[in-house]
Amino acid sequence: MKKDETAITNKPSGGGKQKNRRLRIAAAALAAVLLAVCILLAVNAFVYPLRYLWVLFGKVSVPPRQEGELRVHFLDVGQGDCAVIEFPDGKTMIVDGGDETRASRQTVLRYIRALGIEKFDFLLLTHTDGDHAGGLDDVLALYGADTAFVPYCTRPSINDSYSDFTRALSESGSKAEISHLYTHVLSDTPENFYYLTFLSPLSPGLEGSFYDKANADGATAEDINDASAVFWLEYAGRSILFTGDITSRAEEFLLSAYTDLGAEAFGQTVSAPWGEKIRLAPELEDLDFLKVAHHGSAQSSSEEFLRMTAPEAAFVSAGTGNGYGHPSAETLSRLSAAGAEIFRTDESGTILLTIGKDGSYTVEYT
Repeated sequence: MKKDETAITNKPSGGGKQKNRRLRIAAAALAAVLLAVCILLAVNAFVYPLRYLWVLFGKVSVPPRQEGELRVHFLDVGQGDCAVIEFPDGKTMIVDGGDETRASRQTVLRYIRALGIEKFDFLLLTHTDGDHAGGLDDVLALYGADTAFVPYCTRPSINDSYSDFTRALSESGSKAEISHLYTHVLSDTPENFYYLTFLSPLSPGLEGSFYDKANADGATAEDINDASAVFWLEYAGRSILFTGDITSRAEEFLLSAYTDLGAEAFGQTVSAPWGEKIRLAPELEDLDFLKVAHHGSAQSSSEEFLRMTAPEAAFVSAGTGNGYGHPSAETLSRLSAAGAEIFRTDESGTILLTIGKDGSYTVEYT
């Protein structure tokens, strides 16, 4: 064979070049995919969980808290309930989490991020209804809480939202405590002293406990609502009463106990973290602010209850144009007759109550 023929025979074919090029392109594409996966895994692990990246989008503007202020944010979550409390010492609590809708969850998670909260000190679910428990599984997954105050419920599958919450709670590592009379939270120091104490329900198993009715066979929606955690928060001579979804029946229990025993009905002496003995004694007739029960239902906020408490301001969480007629005209009339200024999320959006260390306060919409 001639030399020139041999040289021609040994040259690589055009098809071989194309094959090598395709292999290089495939390798580069695979490397890019692997790099993207590594970046996403790193973001998920060290920056922000991928399933919640949408929380980063959507601007929420909240004014910064000033030194010594206690702030309560009543979030506009539609026909549901959610409040975030910023205590004077910087500790935080979320009370309920709205419902299971995407819009409600977005509102809650984005608002928490706007406040700069990394982890809650306390989480409180007033009762098992889905319009209160709905978003708390996401709150626990994304932010967590050191302590969770929860209702006593023997049926974890009572509804999907509560079931999701209990599962998230068990995975979160939070310390769970049953909410009941005399459970309390205190500030760590006497400076800017505040306290939060539960007035109802009674502990499960005690005579008259709404927990027992809520967990009995044939329990009604009213039974479950009356098992809501009712708690009193006091700071700088100002007091706030949160009432969950209780009806006039639970209000009557509070009134009866207070009428019979006065401040001793819910009073207790506790050991403060700094070593002193302190008397906690909520006085219903000295109430300043009321978180109106059950979105302003006609079955709540009775005339007798409002006559006793006579709040300066009342806060209603309800959805615009909701099918329940909340807040009812009757409840609004009773609140006005009691002298309360009424603030509603369905009319003006999220509400911010700020109490200064001198007892002064402001209410604004954010």
